[in-house]
Formats: sequence, structure tokens, C-alpha cells
Amino acid sequence: MTDLTSLKEIIRQTWRDDEMASAASYGIDAYAKRWPFVYMVNDWDVWSEQGKSLRPEVVTWLEQHGGACDFYHLLDAWGLVGFKNAKAASHFKLRWSGVLKAVPSSGEAWTPHPHNSSFAPAPYEEPALRARSAQRAVR
Repeated sequence: MTDLTSLKEIIRQTWRDDEMASAASYGIDAYAKRWPFVYMVNDWDVWSEQGKSLRPEVVTWLEQHGGACDFYHLLDAWGLVGFKNAKAASHFKLRWSGVLKAVPSSGEAWTPHPHNSSFAPAPYEEPALRARSAQRAVR
């Protein structure tokens, strides 16, 4: 989960108005009391093009998988997503935080055909196999 103490410290250091920083810190504390599992989603791939709300795909995912959850947008600077359930929170993090990165493919498409599959030996390996089998037959 997000370390809310460090978030409040960042707010205190970046905002010039102490009263606004104090109010924001109070709001974050109140949010954390209501939602025990909170993630800061500033650099996650969840923002709409305008950066003012969650993307429709994220909202749909939250409706289907998130259970009891909430999105808190703090002065166009920070976004928090809170959950009641730890399992839903960790699933959300895995899905949207970018923790799991896609591995680039080798450029060749995988095909399940037995003679032309991704599991078949590379073309340069086949002559060596044929040569070995020919040697066994000669002996």
C-alpha cells in the first residue's frame, strides 16, 4: 500500500500554503480511515487523456473486480484509489500499476503446427540432427 506519511510530507514540501497542505493531509488521513488499502496512482496507467479522471477501462475493471472501492483526486495533483479488501487492492496493483511488464516477442509468431512450431528446433540445428542419425545408421 502507499505510504501516506511520505505523501503528506511531499504535499507539505511542495505546497506553499500551510493551511492547504494541512487540509490536504487531514483529507488523506480521513480517506485512509475509510479505505484501509490505499494506492497512490500518480504514475500509473489509469488516467484519462485529460488527466482529471480514471480511464473508462479502469472504471469498468473496478466495477467488475474492485468490490468496495473509491477514487480520490486531490487538486489535480494526486490520485488515490482506496479499497476495503486487500485481495482486490493487490489485484488492482498488479493490473494497473505497470508492475507486470509484457515481454517483447522474438518477432516470430507462435504457431502450434507440429512441423512449424515455436518448439521446433531452429533450422540450423536440423542438419546436425540428420548427420548424427546418419552416423548411427552407418555404424
